[in-house]
Amino acid sequence: MASGAGSKTRGWLSALVTAAFVTLAYLVVAEVVLRFLPVATGLHSVAVNNAQPIFHFEADRDFVYSRGWNLREVVRGRVNNAGWVNEQDYVRTDKLPLIAVIGDSYIEAQMVPYPETLQGRLAAALKGRARVYSFAASGAPLSELAVYAGYAVREFGAAAVVINMANYDFADSDDTFNRPAGMWVYDDTGDDKRLKLIPYRPGWLREIVQHSALARYLLLNLYLDRPLISAHLIASLTPVRAAIAAEPDAESRLAASSAIIPLFFRDLARLVDLPPSRVLFVMDGAHYPRTPLEDYTSRLRQGFRAAAEAGGYSTVDLEPLFFARYRQQATIFEISGDPHWNGEAHAVAAEGVMSSRLIADLLAQPR
Repeated sequence: MASGAGSKTRGWLSALVTAAFVTLAYLVVAEVVLRFLPVATGLHSVAVNNAQPIFHFEADRDFVYSRGWNLREVVRGRVNNAGWVNEQDYVRTDKLPLIAVIGDSYIEAQMVPYPETLQGRLAAALKGRARVYSFAASGAPLSELAVYAGYAVREFGAAAVVINMANYDFADSDDTFNRPAGMWVYDDTGDDKRLKLIPYRPGWLREIVQHSALARYLLLNLYLDRPLISAHLIASLTPVRAAIAAEPDAESRLAASSAIIPLFFRDLARLVDLPPSRVLFVMDGAHYPRTPLEDYTSRLRQGFRAAAEAGGYSTVDLEPLFFARYRQQATIFEISGDPHWNGEAHAVAAEGVMSSRLIADLLAQPR
């Protein structure tokens, strides 16, 4: 009887070992095959703390962007010497005037080939007359954009700043609703809301993930991190919004978002050592005449534009430019299955910036 039980146990162990071996073999084969395919790599953000307070990426790295199980819409790009998604190396000593393009994922634009981006198009159009550098990261709220603008002026001597306003949900700048790892938000623990840095330290699992094509495929192409893995792991590859509390109602969020606008302009003036005439806001809007923005977004958009113009800042409203291009050519402005701008939308934005007073005045200045 005992012999029969032992035989049965050995049988189960043998089956378990065989199953484990077969599974491991499949994983090894998958890893080898995926290494030859354009699996998304992520951008590998660096640690952010008081000593290094600017969120950016590991420098001098090539990256691959792709979407979905079938690795579609492949884009190959570069993180440059300063840690930004841009094919140019940034030079602090160049004498040409510098235009800094600031934004979130719309300007980071890892899903669009660099020559087709707003900053890539501006750099080509202004070659020999001005430099165009971009400073952007996915998930950057309005508060972070002010910090980026100050950084570009302070560290690289930017003579003008173009800030892309792709998302009007300014409540993400309030740490009550959002604490994006490595970025600056407004904190109200004192008498007034002040900018506060949310530190970020890459997790130890990042080293494993970034060196495994299979892990990156599961996380960045199939998004299995969303139901299965904590946000901390994927935050080491791409910035994500941290859940803070239950989603507020629309009016509460509108009130919080509206309250951020004067704080932003207060800190922009403090951080950016440029006259308002050297700061241009590019304002996204509805892309098609039959799909207007929801009331919440429209009200924020109007409030922000009024505050900008009251402070002497210029704006470029892309909405009528999108409408005109759509009526003429039935142009689509988003990536298929993705709300981000495609190359056509970036072209419209670039045309809007090139026709602005900021560009004319900057180029008219004696060198």
